[in-house]
Amino acid sequence: MFRMSEDTNSITFKFSSEMYLVDRVIQTCREYLGRFNVSEFSQFRLVVREILINAVEHGNRNVAEHKVTCEIARLNGRQFSVMVEDEGDGFEYKTLNMEMPEDPHELRSRGYALINAFTDQIEFNDKGNRVTVYFSPPQVTKFSVGNDDGWQIVTPSGDITASTADKFRTILVELLDQGHRQYRFDFSHVEDIDSVALSVMIIFAKMLRKERANSQLEVVNARKALTDLFQMTRMDKTYSVKN
Repeated sequence: MFRMSEDTNSITFKFSSEMYLVDRVIQTCREYLGRFNVSEFSQFRLVVREILINAVEHGNRNVAEHKVTCEIARLNGRQFSVMVEDEGDGFEYKTLNMEMPEDPHELRSRGYALINAFTDQIEFNDKGNRVTVYFSPPQVTKFSVGNDDGWQIVTPSGDITASTADKFRTILVELLDQGHRQYRFDFSHVEDIDSVALSVMIIFAKMLRKERANSQLEVVNARKALTDLFQMTRMDKTYSVKN
């Protein structure tokens, strides 16, 4: 048995305690998270898989007639909750050791140690047959480049920080080498820019002015915090900033 329902911000599964159905849930979750621009799926997959395996094996003891319920909901920002409930007797979760064993040969279960390592918070119901974890997927920012009537449209998929600055710099240098002189940065998905990324934008503006006459730079769809940052750093004198 496998049933699925969803609404705007959540998806719910109810399925028999059969291990192959865990993979079906995982695959559907991947498609669901993709709607929210979650590109890094590996940690989320590990967390959900470990919880579902626990529910099937330890909660319902692989009795196919017993059901597992799993609800994944998008919360504020980029955080998600994952609730899994089985039909078993529960367990004494208060004595659960969630630390990873130092000895790699120790046979103690590592499931909840892994779950604890990759989640923001773990909650159990009193009976111990329902667990809810809160998870913030790591965000890997990608940069798409398009052309609109001579303007190069650079759209980051998330925040621009030191971890993505080299990639950002490489893309801008490649565009500059191609001879373009009009650039529009669409910050619809950007909430944060750190000092390293700002330096990349400053250096790029200087290079553009030096190599291309009548060049133009715009930042569009910027949140207020970012427009304030550009004003405070006086970058709005170089980039036309629009929210």
